[in-house]
Amino acid sequence: MRRLLAPLCLLTLTATAQPGDRLTTYVDCPGYVPGCDVDFFQTEVGFARFVRNPTVASVYVLIVDEDTGGGGERYTLFFEGRGAAAGRRDTLVTSAPPAASDDDQRRALLGRLALGLAGFASQTSLADRISIAYDAPEGAEAATVEPVRDPWNSWVFEIDGNANSNGQSQSLSYNLFAGIRASRVTDDLKVSVRPRVRYNRNEFTLNDDSTFVSDNANFGLNARAVASLTDHWSAGARVDGSRDTFSNYALRVRAAPAVEYNLFPYAESTRRQVRLFYEAGVEWATYQDTTVLGRTAEVLPAHEAGVAAEFAQPWGSVDVFTRASQYLSRPDRYNVSVGGGVELRVFQGFNVEVDGFYEFVRDQISLRAEQAADGQVLTGDQELPTGYQYFVSVGFSYTFGSIYNQVVNARFGD
Repeated sequence: MRRLLAPLCLLTLTATAQPGDRLTTYVDCPGYVPGCDVDFFQTEVGFARFVRNPTVASVYVLIVDEDTGGGGERYTLFFEGRGAAAGRRDTLVTSAPPAASDDDQRRALLGRLALGLAGFASQTSLADRISIAYDAPEGAEAATVEPVRDPWNSWVFEIDGNANSNGQSQSLSYNLFAGIRASRVTDDLKVSVRPRVRYNRNEFTLNDDSTFVSDNANFGLNARAVASLTDHWSAGARVDGSRDTFSNYALRVRAAPAVEYNLFPYAESTRRQVRLFYEAGVEWATYQDTTVLGRTAEVLPAHEAGVAAEFAQPWGSVDVFTRASQYLSRPDRYNVSVGGGVELRVFQGFNVEVDGFYEFVRDQISLRAEQAADGQVLTGDQELPTGYQYFVSVGFSYTFGSIYNQVVNARFGD
């Protein structure tokens, strides 16, 4: 697994099969899985026929990906036999490094996919036409392998930024963003630190030739450390600091230890997880303008709890969450949110997707005492009082026609 192309360089599968005598396979990549290119798999795995309907497949393959500590991708492939192969299940894992191209990612998946399907094909008449070749690496006869020395000690750094501007004769807008992320992920400890800065400015020339300016800036630093205690328990702590003109914070710092319990072992997180967490800490805040509560600075003990569940199954995928936070010194100031997403395969070719959240907002302690001007309301220059916010997205897709026609023809880009 340390070598991206190991499945292809060390193990080669070849097969000769007639179009009507191949292993019918359905590949499921919920959401967006980098490298999941079924057209590419179709052209490279000669002994498999990839279909669009899971009910007619001899093998169902679920591919789930996770971000690795180094910024790459870790893929888990779940193989499940159908029909004559019912009851047989396999699981294979592979990975791609941070700098992997799209082709590197799909070839990493291809190697594990072909290897997993070969096991199912070996129980059919295809076995007589499949050959496996192993190309041993140089020095394979050595009994020991030297450990890899990592000069970065598992630390990964990422710098990102962007700037954009647009305008016309009576308006001008520009936005700036820059951030750095440093992270170190091992089986026992996960650490991340991320400073960031964002600035937005809008200028409008009004009918009386006066200029209205709207700008806001956000500077912040987020740091988190999480320790693995058992297969189900984790403990951690976070420190967040920010200056946010939109929300009236001159400086806001929050520190809180936390604990998390997963009903399922973390090793199964690619397929299912139900996580319960609780944290309690202290928030220090100073405000740019006097707040609606008449404060310019205050110290607030606070706590937060929540539940998050994620499942990826042949019938679809589900992720739901609920969380609640509260200022302990002001019990009437709280926030409760619920949300998630569902992707269901209702019947052959018809999928439904629903995403959204609803949030009860009762914790706007930083609102300015002075009411926002009309221009500030229209341009979103500062946070406005509200009792709730929500987001809903509903969509569907329906595909019909031949489930066997998987011919790849990329002429004219279509």
